[in-house]
Amino acid sequence: MTRKTGLVAAIFAFTLCAFAAGVAFAADPEVKTHKQPYPDRWNSIKNPPVNPNSMPDISGAENMSFRATGKMVEYYLTIEQIKWNIVGDVYVTQWAFNGQVPGPLLTATEGDIVRITVKNNTTIDHTIHPHGQWVPVNMDGVPNVTQLSIQPGETFVYEFMAKPSGHHFYHCHVNAATHMDMGLYGSFVVYPGEQAPGTNAKQAADPSLRIDRDYVMILDEVDTRIDDGESGGMELGHPRKIANFNYFTINGKSFPETPMIFVREGDIVRVRFLNFGYWSHAMHLHGHAFAQSSAECDRCPRTWEFRDAMNLNAAQRTDIIFKANNPGRWVFHCHRVPHATNDGAYPGGLLTVIEYENNPYLPVIPPLPLPGFKTMDDPKTMNMSLSHKAIKKQIMGE
Repeated sequence: MTRKTGLVAAIFAFTLCAFAAGVAFAADPEVKTHKQPYPDRWNSIKNPPVNPNSMPDISGAENMSFRATGKMVEYYLTIEQIKWNIVGDVYVTQWAFNGQVPGPLLTATEGDIVRITVKNNTTIDHTIHPHGQWVPVNMDGVPNVTQLSIQPGETFVYEFMAKPSGHHFYHCHVNAATHMDMGLYGSFVVYPGEQAPGTNAKQAADPSLRIDRDYVMILDEVDTRIDDGESGGMELGHPRKIANFNYFTINGKSFPETPMIFVREGDIVRVRFLNFGYWSHAMHLHGHAFAQSSAECDRCPRTWEFRDAMNLNAAQRTDIIFKANNPGRWVFHCHRVPHATNDGAYPGGLLTVIEYENNPYLPVIPPLPLPGFKTMDDPKTMNMSLSHKAIKKQIMGE
Protein backbone atom coordinates (compact mmCIF):
# COMPACT_ATOMS: atom_id res chain seq x y z
CA MET A 1 0.00 0.00 0.00
CA THR A 2 1.36 3.37 -1.00
CA ARG A 3 1.56 6.27 1.47
CA LYS A 4 -1.24 8.07 -0.40
CA THR A 5 -3.48 4.98 -0.39
CA GLY A 6 -2.89 4.47 3.33
CA LEU A 7 -3.86 8.08 4.09
CA VAL A 8 -7.12 7.73 2.11
CA ALA A 9 -7.91 4.49 3.97
CA ALA A 10 -7.31 6.15 7.35
CA ILE A 11 -9.60 9.06 6.51
CA PHE A 12 -12.30 6.63 5.34
CA ALA A 13 -12.02 4.57 8.52
CA PHE A 14 -12.23 7.72 10.74
CA THR A 15 -15.31 8.92 8.86
CA LEU A 16 -16.98 5.52 9.21
CA CYS A 17 -16.29 5.44 12.98
CA ALA A 18 -17.65 8.97 13.43
CA PHE A 19 -20.80 8.05 11.52
CA ALA A 20 -21.29 4.91 13.61
CA ALA A 21 -20.82 6.90 16.81
CA GLY A 22 -23.39 9.43 15.62
CA VAL A 23 -25.92 6.69 14.91
CA ALA A 24 -25.28 5.15 18.32
CA PHE A 25 -25.68 8.55 20.03
CA ALA A 26 -28.93 9.21 18.19
CA ALA A 27 -30.23 5.83 19.24
CA ASP A 28 -29.27 6.30 22.90
CA PRO A 29 -32.60 6.07 24.76
CA GLU A 30 -31.30 8.39 27.53
CA VAL A 31 -31.06 11.35 25.17
CA LYS A 32 -34.42 13.10 25.54
CA THR A 33 -36.12 15.71 23.43
CA HIS A 34 -37.26 19.04 24.84
CA LYS A 35 -40.78 17.64 24.97
CA GLN A 36 -39.68 16.08 28.24
CA PRO A 37 -40.29 18.13 31.40
CA TYR A 38 -36.57 18.86 31.88
CA PRO A 39 -33.81 19.92 29.43
CA ASP A 40 -31.70 17.24 27.73
CA ARG A 41 -28.59 18.05 29.73
CA TRP A 42 -30.33 17.17 33.00
CA ASN A 43 -31.51 13.76 31.77
CA SER A 44 -28.28 12.70 30.09
CA ILE A 45 -25.90 13.38 32.99
CA LYS A 46 -23.97 10.24 33.91
CA ASN A 47 -23.07 9.94 37.60
CA PRO A 48 -19.42 8.94 38.14
CA PRO A 49 -18.73 5.70 40.01
CA VAL A 50 -18.58 6.17 43.77
CA ASN A 51 -15.86 4.71 45.91
CA PRO A 52 -17.77 3.17 48.85
CA ASN A 53 -14.76 3.76 51.10
CA SER A 54 -15.07 7.53 50.58
CA MET A 55 -18.76 7.73 51.54
CA PRO A 56 -20.00 8.52 55.06
CA ASP A 57 -22.22 5.91 56.68
CA ILE A 58 -25.77 6.95 55.80
CA SER A 59 -27.31 3.52 56.22
CA GLY A 60 -29.22 4.68 59.28
CA ALA A 61 -31.13 7.21 57.17
CA GLU A 62 -31.41 5.00 54.08
CA ASN A 63 -32.92 2.08 55.98
CA MET A 64 -35.29 4.17 58.05
CA SER A 65 -38.93 3.10 58.02
CA PHE A 66 -41.93 5.11 59.16
CA ARG A 67 -45.20 3.97 60.67
CA ALA A 68 -48.38 5.91 60.07
CA THR A 69 -50.05 6.97 63.31
CA GLY A 70 -53.51 7.15 61.77
CA LYS A 71 -53.80 10.74 63.01
CA MET A 72 -54.16 13.94 61.04
CA VAL A 73 -53.07 17.37 62.25
CA GLU A 74 -54.44 20.39 60.43
CA TYR A 75 -53.19 23.96 60.28
CA TYR A 76 -54.68 27.02 58.60
CA LEU A 77 -52.26 29.75 57.56
CA THR A 78 -52.98 33.12 56.01
CA ILE A 79 -50.37 35.32 54.35
CA GLU A 80 -50.83 39.05 54.76
CA GLN A 81 -48.86 42.27 54.90
CA ILE A 82 -48.31 43.77 58.35
CA LYS A 83 -46.21 46.29 60.24
CA TRP A 84 -44.10 44.21 62.63
CA ASN A 85 -42.70 45.67 65.85
CA ILE A 86 -39.08 44.54 66.39
CA VAL A 87 -38.27 46.51 69.53
CA GLY A 88 -39.43 49.75 71.11
CA ASP A 89 -40.77 52.02 68.39
CA VAL A 90 -38.96 50.18 65.55
CA TYR A 91 -41.39 48.77 62.98
CA VAL A 92 -40.82 47.16 59.60
CA THR A 93 -43.20 46.05 56.85
CA GLN A 94 -43.39 42.27 56.63
CA TRP A 95 -45.37 39.54 54.94
CA ALA A 96 -46.48 37.27 57.73
CA PHE A 97 -48.10 33.92 58.40
CA ASN A 98 -51.18 34.54 60.59
CA GLY A 99 -50.07 38.09 61.33
CA GLN A 100 -46.88 37.22 63.20
CA VAL A 101 -43.11 36.92 62.59
CA PRO A 102 -42.01 34.21 62.75
CA GLY A 103 -45.16 32.28 61.83
CA PRO A 104 -46.86 30.00 64.34
CA LEU A 105 -45.02 26.96 65.66
CA LEU A 106 -46.27 23.82 63.90
CA THR A 107 -45.94 20.46 65.62
CA ALA A 108 -46.69 16.86 64.72
CA THR A 109 -45.65 13.34 65.66
CA GLU A 110 -43.63 11.31 63.19
CA GLY A 111 -46.12 9.35 61.08
CA ASP A 112 -48.96 11.89 61.39
CA ILE A 113 -50.61 13.18 58.24
CA VAL A 114 -50.07 16.95 58.17
CA ARG A 115 -52.52 19.13 56.25
CA ILE A 116 -51.69 22.83 55.88
CA THR A 117 -54.26 25.07 54.17
CA VAL A 118 -52.72 28.33 52.97
CA LYS A 119 -54.70 31.42 51.93
CA ASN A 120 -52.81 34.20 50.13
CA ASN A 121 -54.21 37.58 51.17
CA THR A 122 -51.43 39.66 49.57
CA THR A 123 -51.02 41.01 46.03
CA ILE A 124 -47.94 38.83 45.34
CA ASP A 125 -47.72 35.07 44.77
CA HIS A 126 -46.27 32.75 47.44
CA THR A 127 -45.72 29.09 48.35
CA ILE A 128 -44.71 27.08 51.42
CA HIS A 129 -41.66 24.83 51.42
CA PRO A 130 -41.58 22.34 54.37
CA HIS A 131 -37.81 22.49 54.84
CA GLY A 132 -36.31 19.24 56.14
CA GLN A 133 -39.43 17.13 55.63
CA TRP A 134 -39.29 14.18 53.23
CA VAL A 135 -42.44 15.04 51.32
CA PRO A 136 -43.86 13.97 47.93
CA VAL A 137 -42.38 16.16 45.21
CA ASN A 138 -45.65 17.98 44.50
CA MET A 139 -45.72 19.13 48.16
CA ASP A 140 -42.22 20.66 48.15
CA GLY A 141 -43.39 24.21 47.41
CA VAL A 142 -40.86 25.28 44.77
CA PRO A 143 -42.66 27.51 42.24
CA ASN A 144 -42.67 26.39 38.60
CA VAL A 145 -40.67 23.29 39.53
CA THR A 146 -42.93 21.32 41.86
CA GLN A 147 -46.07 23.46 41.80
CA LEU A 148 -47.58 26.66 40.46
CA SER A 149 -47.30 29.43 43.01
CA ILE A 150 -50.31 30.47 45.08
CA GLN A 151 -51.73 33.54 43.38
CA PRO A 152 -53.30 36.50 45.24
CA GLY A 153 -56.64 35.43 46.68
CA GLU A 154 -55.98 31.72 46.08
CA THR A 155 -55.89 28.84 48.58
CA PHE A 156 -53.60 25.81 48.39
CA VAL A 157 -53.55 22.66 50.54
CA TYR A 158 -50.29 20.87 51.42
CA GLU A 159 -50.65 17.31 52.72
CA PHE A 160 -47.86 14.89 53.64
CA MET A 161 -46.70 12.42 56.28
CA ALA A 162 -44.53 14.02 58.97
CA LYS A 163 -41.06 12.48 58.63
CA PRO A 164 -38.40 12.42 59.90
CA SER A 165 -38.69 13.63 63.48
CA GLY A 166 -36.56 16.62 64.37
CA HIS A 167 -36.57 20.41 64.24
CA HIS A 168 -37.61 21.61 60.80
CA PHE A 169 -39.12 24.81 59.44
CA TYR A 170 -41.30 26.19 56.68
CA HIS A 171 -40.84 29.22 54.45
CA CYS A 172 -41.93 30.78 51.19
CA HIS A 173 -39.89 29.68 48.17
CA VAL A 174 -41.06 32.34 45.69
CA ASN A 175 -38.16 34.74 45.04
CA ALA A 176 -36.87 33.25 48.25
CA ALA A 177 -34.18 35.86 49.05
CA THR A 178 -36.84 38.57 49.23
CA HIS A 179 -39.77 36.63 50.66
CA MET A 180 -37.69 35.05 53.42
CA ASP A 181 -36.34 38.48 54.37
CA MET A 182 -39.94 39.71 54.45
CA GLY A 183 -40.78 37.37 57.33
CA LEU A 184 -42.40 34.33 55.71
CA TYR A 185 -40.98 31.57 57.89
CA GLY A 186 -41.79 29.51 60.96
CA SER A 187 -40.61 26.53 62.99
CA PHE A 188 -41.95 22.98 62.53
CA VAL A 189 -41.12 20.42 65.25
CA VAL A 190 -41.81 16.74 64.58
CA TYR A 191 -41.66 14.62 67.73
CA PRO A 192 -40.39 11.03 67.63
CA GLY A 193 -43.21 8.51 67.30
CA GLU A 194 -43.17 4.79 67.93
CA GLN A 195 -39.67 3.45 67.73
CA ALA A 196 -39.29 2.08 64.22
CA PRO A 197 -37.84 -1.38 63.54
CA GLY A 198 -34.07 -1.41 63.20
CA THR A 199 -33.43 1.66 65.35
CA ASN A 200 -32.11 1.92 68.85
CA ALA A 201 -32.72 4.38 71.64
CA LYS A 202 -29.87 6.68 70.53
CA GLN A 203 -31.14 6.83 66.95
CA ALA A 204 -34.62 7.56 68.28
CA ALA A 205 -33.29 10.68 70.03
CA ASP A 206 -33.52 8.99 73.45
CA PRO A 207 -37.21 9.67 74.13
CA SER A 208 -36.66 8.59 77.75
CA LEU A 209 -34.56 11.71 78.33
CA ARG A 210 -36.29 13.97 80.85
CA ILE A 211 -36.87 17.48 79.54
CA ASP A 212 -38.41 19.94 82.00
CA ARG A 213 -38.37 23.07 79.82
CA ASP A 214 -38.46 23.11 76.01
CA TYR A 215 -37.84 26.32 74.03
CA VAL A 216 -37.61 27.17 70.32
CA MET A 217 -35.42 30.11 69.31
CA ILE A 218 -35.19 31.31 65.71
CA LEU A 219 -32.36 33.70 64.82
CA ASP A 220 -32.71 36.21 62.00
CA GLU A 221 -31.53 39.62 60.87
CA VAL A 222 -33.40 42.62 59.48
CA ASP A 223 -32.52 45.75 57.52
CA THR A 224 -35.04 48.28 58.81
CA ARG A 225 -33.86 50.88 56.28
CA ILE A 226 -35.39 48.96 53.41
CA ASP A 227 -39.14 48.99 53.90
CA ASP A 228 -40.02 47.15 50.71
CA GLY A 229 -43.68 46.37 51.39
CA GLU A 230 -45.39 45.00 48.28
CA SER A 231 -43.49 47.14 45.79
CA GLY A 232 -41.48 44.18 44.48
CA GLY A 233 -38.30 46.26 44.81
CA MET A 234 -35.03 44.71 43.68
CA GLU A 235 -32.93 45.82 46.65
CA LEU A 236 -34.40 43.64 49.38
CA GLY A 237 -32.67 40.28 49.27
CA HIS A 238 -29.94 41.47 46.90
CA PRO A 239 -26.49 40.04 47.81
CA ARG A 240 -24.97 43.50 48.14
CA LYS A 241 -27.46 44.30 50.89
CA ILE A 242 -26.50 41.39 53.17
CA ALA A 243 -23.94 43.60 54.94
CA ASN A 244 -26.62 46.18 55.75
CA PHE A 245 -28.60 44.26 58.37
CA ASN A 246 -28.88 46.51 61.41
CA TYR A 247 -31.26 44.60 63.71
CA PHE A 248 -30.89 40.99 64.84
CA THR A 249 -33.83 39.05 66.22
CA ILE A 250 -34.76 36.04 68.32
CA ASN A 251 -38.28 34.92 67.47
CA GLY A 252 -38.85 38.21 65.68
CA LYS A 253 -37.72 40.47 68.54
CA SER A 254 -34.51 42.26 69.49
CA PHE A 255 -33.23 42.58 73.07
CA PRO A 256 -34.54 43.71 75.50
CA GLU A 257 -37.81 42.38 74.06
CA THR A 258 -36.45 38.95 73.12
CA PRO A 259 -38.21 35.99 74.78
CA MET A 260 -36.62 34.98 78.08
CA ILE A 261 -35.82 31.47 79.32
CA PHE A 262 -37.32 30.80 82.74
CA VAL A 263 -35.97 27.87 84.76
CA ARG A 264 -36.02 26.34 88.20
CA GLU A 265 -32.86 25.02 89.82
CA GLY A 266 -32.41 21.38 88.79
CA ASP A 267 -34.40 21.66 85.53
CA ILE A 268 -33.16 19.93 82.39
CA VAL A 269 -33.63 22.56 79.67
CA ARG A 270 -33.66 22.06 75.92
CA VAL A 271 -33.39 24.98 73.50
CA ARG A 272 -34.08 24.18 69.85
CA PHE A 273 -32.12 26.70 67.78
CA LEU A 274 -32.76 27.53 64.13
CA ASN A 275 -30.65 30.07 62.26
CA PHE A 276 -33.03 31.36 59.60
CA GLY A 277 -30.80 34.28 58.64
CA TYR A 278 -27.97 34.51 56.13
CA TRP A 279 -25.19 35.28 58.60
CA SER A 280 -23.70 32.71 60.95
CA HIS A 281 -24.04 33.34 64.68
CA ALA A 282 -21.94 32.19 67.64
CA MET A 283 -24.31 31.71 70.57
CA HIS A 284 -22.63 31.74 73.99
CA LEU A 285 -24.23 30.81 77.32
CA HIS A 286 -22.92 32.38 80.53
CA GLY A 287 -22.56 30.38 83.73
CA HIS A 288 -23.28 26.93 82.24
CA ALA A 289 -22.05 24.35 79.75
CA PHE A 290 -24.42 22.60 77.40
CA ALA A 291 -24.59 19.50 75.24
CA GLN A 292 -25.03 20.28 71.55
CA SER A 293 -26.23 18.07 68.70
CA SER A 294 -27.71 18.40 65.22
CA ALA A 295 -31.51 18.48 65.33
CA GLU A 296 -32.28 17.98 61.66
CA CYS A 297 -33.06 14.24 61.89
CA ASP A 298 -33.63 12.76 65.34
CA ARG A 299 -33.32 9.16 64.22
CA CYS A 300 -30.19 9.65 62.12
CA PRO A 301 -26.93 8.84 63.93
CA ARG A 302 -25.98 11.83 66.06
CA THR A 303 -23.31 12.77 68.56
CA TRP A 304 -23.29 15.23 71.45
CA GLU A 305 -20.55 17.75 72.20
CA PHE A 306 -20.16 19.75 75.41
CA ARG A 307 -19.34 23.46 75.16
CA ASP A 308 -20.43 26.95 76.20
CA ALA A 309 -20.54 28.49 72.71
CA MET A 310 -21.59 27.15 69.31
CA ASN A 311 -21.71 28.35 65.74
CA LEU A 312 -24.95 28.26 63.76
CA ASN A 313 -24.79 28.51 59.98
CA ALA A 314 -27.66 29.50 57.71
CA ALA A 315 -30.61 27.05 57.90
CA GLN A 316 -28.85 25.00 60.60
CA ARG A 317 -30.87 23.51 63.44
CA THR A 318 -29.15 22.54 66.67
CA ASP A 319 -30.51 21.26 69.97
CA ILE A 320 -28.76 22.20 73.17
CA ILE A 321 -29.47 20.69 76.59
CA PHE A 322 -28.20 22.07 79.86
CA LYS A 323 -28.88 21.55 83.56
CA ALA A 324 -30.02 24.60 85.48
CA ASN A 325 -27.51 24.23 88.31
CA ASN A 326 -26.19 27.76 88.83
CA PRO A 327 -28.93 30.06 90.18
CA GLY A 328 -28.94 33.67 89.09
CA ARG A 329 -29.57 35.61 85.91
CA TRP A 330 -27.45 34.71 82.91
CA VAL A 331 -27.23 36.03 79.38
CA PHE A 332 -27.26 33.91 76.24
CA HIS A 333 -25.97 35.98 73.32
CA CYS A 334 -24.21 35.97 69.99
CA HIS A 335 -20.46 36.32 70.48
CA ARG A 336 -20.14 38.04 67.12
CA VAL A 337 -20.87 40.95 69.37
CA PRO A 338 -22.07 43.46 66.73
CA HIS A 339 -24.99 41.03 66.31
CA ALA A 340 -25.92 41.82 69.92
CA THR A 341 -26.70 45.44 69.09
CA ASN A 342 -29.72 47.41 67.87
CA ASP A 343 -28.56 49.52 64.93
CA GLY A 344 -25.12 49.63 66.57
CA ALA A 345 -26.28 50.28 70.16
CA TYR A 346 -25.20 47.65 72.71
CA PRO A 347 -26.80 45.66 74.27
CA GLY A 348 -29.52 44.55 71.87
CA GLY A 349 -30.14 42.10 69.06
CA LEU A 350 -29.26 38.44 69.65
CA LEU A 351 -29.24 38.51 73.43
CA THR A 352 -31.64 36.89 75.83
CA VAL A 353 -31.71 36.17 79.55
CA ILE A 354 -31.99 32.94 81.53
CA GLU A 355 -33.88 33.85 84.67
CA TYR A 356 -34.04 31.46 87.62
CA GLU A 357 -37.28 31.41 89.55
CA ASN A 358 -36.72 32.31 93.23
CA ASN A 359 -33.48 33.95 92.17
CA PRO A 360 -31.48 34.51 95.38
CA TYR A 361 -29.54 37.38 93.80
CA LEU A 362 -32.53 39.55 92.91
CA PRO A 363 -31.97 41.97 95.83
CA VAL A 364 -28.53 42.92 94.44
CA ILE A 365 -29.12 42.95 90.68
CA PRO A 366 -31.38 45.41 88.85
CA PRO A 367 -34.85 44.41 87.73
CA LEU A 368 -35.50 43.68 84.05
CA PRO A 369 -35.63 45.39 81.64
CA LEU A 370 -32.36 47.06 82.53
CA PRO A 371 -32.20 50.84 82.09
CA GLY A 372 -30.50 52.42 79.10
CA PHE A 373 -31.54 49.95 76.41
CA LYS A 374 -34.25 52.12 74.91
CA THR A 375 -33.38 54.79 72.38
CA MET A 376 -33.02 58.35 73.67
CA ASP A 377 -34.85 61.46 72.44
CA ASP A 378 -31.68 63.31 71.41
CA PRO A 379 -31.23 62.56 67.67
CA LYS A 380 -27.44 62.82 68.02
CA THR A 381 -27.35 59.98 70.55
CA MET A 382 -30.62 58.15 69.94
CA ASN A 383 -28.78 54.95 68.96
CA MET A 384 -26.49 54.98 71.99
CA SER A 385 -27.10 53.15 75.25
CA LEU A 386 -26.16 54.82 78.56
CA SER A 387 -22.84 52.95 78.56
CA HIS A 388 -22.03 54.32 75.09
CA LYS A 389 -22.76 57.85 76.29
CA ALA A 390 -20.60 57.47 79.40
CA ILE A 391 -17.63 56.26 77.30
CA LYS A 392 -18.10 59.08 74.77
CA LYS A 393 -18.22 61.67 77.55
CA GLN A 394 -15.08 60.25 79.21
CA ILE A 395 -13.07 60.14 75.97
CA MET A 396 -14.34 63.18 74.10
CA GLY A 397 -15.62 65.35 76.90
CA GLU A 398 -19.09 65.50 75.30
